[in-house]
This record gives sequence, C-alpha cells and structure tokens, in this order.
Amino acid sequence: MGGQPTSQPREVPPARTNRKMLEAVLAAEQKAVKDYTERARQAEEFGDKGLVVQLEDMVREESSHSEETERILRDWPV
Repeated sequence: MGGQPTSQPREVPPARTNRKMLEAVLAAEQKAVKDYTERARQAEEFGDKGLVVQLEDMVREESSHSEETERILRDWPV
C-alpha cells in the first residue's frame, strides 16, 4: 500500500498521576482511531475489502475505548 512497516512502538509519555495516565490513554486512542480510519481509506483505494472491514472493526473498538475513557475523565473526582 506504499508504506514501510515500523517495528517501533509509539512512545508512552510518563504520567505522574492516574488522571494524567488516563489523559495519555485517551490521546493514544484518538490517534489510533485517526490512523486506522486513514488506513481503511487506503485499503479501500487499494481494493482490499477484507482489510477495510478489519480496520473498520478496529476503529469501532478504539472509539468505544475512547468514549469510556472520556466518561471516566468527565466523572473524575475533583
């Protein structure tokens, strides 16, 4: 599909509090949704419907994780 696979995971920012950790989780999930959506678009252009479906499932799962993390942060004790 025109790219080079990476074997390097993304950096995980250090978190000094539980809330900061959840904020980092939320940012990572939102980035994953964006990336998987872009890959699904590329797979569609390439004509790989099976890969499109798999990536759309991944978008759905990451979106669900993101929404749950947002709820936890919204209800976080002040």
